[in-house]
Amino acid sequence: MNKALISGILCLLVFTAQTQTADEIIANHLQAMGGNAWETVKTMKMESKVSVQAAPGMEIPMTMTVVNQKAARVDVSVMGMTQSTCVNGDKGWANNPFAGQMDAQALTSDQVMEMKDMTDLSGSLYNYKAKGYSVEYMGKEDLEGTELHKIKIVKSPTKIEYALIDPQSWYQIKNITASIVDGKEISAETIYSNFKQEAGVVFPYTIEQNNPMMGASVTSVTAIRINEAVDEKIFEMPAK
Repeated sequence: MNKALISGILCLLVFTAQTQTADEIIANHLQAMGGNAWETVKTMKMESKVSVQAAPGMEIPMTMTVVNQKAARVDVSVMGMTQSTCVNGDKGWANNPFAGQMDAQALTSDQVMEMKDMTDLSGSLYNYKAKGYSVEYMGKEDLEGTELHKIKIVKSPTKIEYALIDPQSWYQIKNITASIVDGKEISAETIYSNFKQEAGVVFPYTIEQNNPMMGASVTSVTAIRINEAVDEKIFEMPAK
């Protein structure tokens, strides 16, 4: 057997072993998060308060409404004004009254693609193959003394995600994203904690984010309601 063939076989075996390891970790993670119960989740309404580094002492009310795999809307209210950002299928819009933009403006295609992740309530790892993603086990990474499994998720040529999973609880504790939006490279880190079960599935109720564009923030979830009726007209772009 020639060296090239042996090398090829060894590479194939290593790749297969990594895939099996990644799939085993993902299977444990998904089971911990609710397993097949995610198939029953059609809508979600989440209410929360956001504390941002740029405004110490202020808690900003935020509401997110999602129709799974279809549409998502985020409303942030401060001083009687509401900023809304929405994605609906392959289109989206946003207003920004804090910057004097009262009328809704269409999002760019890159902005829509970036926001569409919000419509995937079950997360990137659930049925990742059917979603067209590929995964790779990257070994372990330390987070404040805990060794977490690190899974690389290639979602598109312009977006890569890393999921860091606790080998004890099998919850995802940290998420790292790197993407290109409107020609700019954007990276963000998110830490999840305070996990609670709602309607058979698990959500983090404390979300710490570090985004170069928005700075550091902590989102404290106050309520999550699953499968409540949603008036889908809220996702339509308001007329000027």
